[in-house]
Amino acid sequence: MSRSEQAPSYRGASAHYLSPSRRDPVKVGSEEPVTRRVIAGALAALHLRPGSPVAVLDVGSGTADGFALLTRPAPDAAPIVAEDRLRYVGLDVDPEMVATARETVGSPSASFVLGDVRDALPDGAFDLYLSCGVPYSHLTRDELVAALGSVLTAVAARGRRAAVVVDVLGRYSVEWQPRWGTERWDYAMSFFAGGGGAISEPMTFYGRAELDATVDAALAGSGVRLVSRTAVDRSVLVGRHTATGTFHPAVPRFRTLVNDLVRDPSRVDPDDLRFSPATGGAPEEVLSWLRGFAGRWNAALEPYRGAGPLADADADRLAATLLGLERAAGPGLGLGHSLTMTLVAEPA
Repeated sequence: MSRSEQAPSYRGASAHYLSPSRRDPVKVGSEEPVTRRVIAGALAALHLRPGSPVAVLDVGSGTADGFALLTRPAPDAAPIVAEDRLRYVGLDVDPEMVATARETVGSPSASFVLGDVRDALPDGAFDLYLSCGVPYSHLTRDELVAALGSVLTAVAARGRRAAVVVDVLGRYSVEWQPRWGTERWDYAMSFFAGGGGAISEPMTFYGRAELDATVDAALAGSGVRLVSRTAVDRSVLVGRHTATGTFHPAVPRFRTLVNDLVRDPSRVDPDDLRFSPATGGAPEEVLSWLRGFAGRWNAALEPYRGAGPLADADADRLAATLLGLERAAGPGLGLGHSLTMTLVAEPA
């Protein structure tokens, strides 16, 4: 039996991933721009010829968010890759996700494969080994070492430079501050929209030191050398579990409040958005950065202190400022909902 046949079922989860409500103002205004920036930067580092084909393997592709991020234009930008240049292969362990992706993505540029990155990779040479939606956190650290080792060995066999995007859950997100001391724990995806039931399974959480050590172990014997290694934190205060409070009931409902600033400002008291950062429980570089972010975030709120619900124009300005702070992203320390590392590698 393959690992994909043994994997936990996400039956019913497609309703969440396809729900229009999932693309809320926070996702559209901060999370997607950060991920697009990561993908565009990874491809730029390959120095491909203008107009040349681009081959992408999307690990843990789900319902094909990666394909949309590559090919859908943003309000202020063209698609990252034109569909007629793209060969996209989505790899996922869940049959329902693969079936849903095949049904909803009709492009001849895309295909979807049922499988597990811990098993044999799909055939073909790829320029970008993409991941988004933290698929690698489903693996233990040892499994991630093996999976990344397999990807990097494929890069070496390919014979030219490629980029690998490693997306995992950040260990020091405010969403689960009481669990900062634990690396792997049972993660309940209770934020599902569109009728999908909550799913719970063990997930692995990473700070920068842990992810660096994992990548270093995967590099050993892979036959590649790293040209560059960069990382960003996405969703510092607006991860989906700040809306649920599932793992940190005392956390302000930052995501809900920012979304409501855009959609229904009469429901928001700006004082409820104030952020008091942790004073312990994480490496000092994490705590220090969060203190600085709190200063910038709270300074944006200061003109509205005690104002109560805002007029639409003021709410729009405040939402734009807060989403801009989130779009700037964190320094890649594991202090947001997700920690995304980009490896640019070439044969040694």
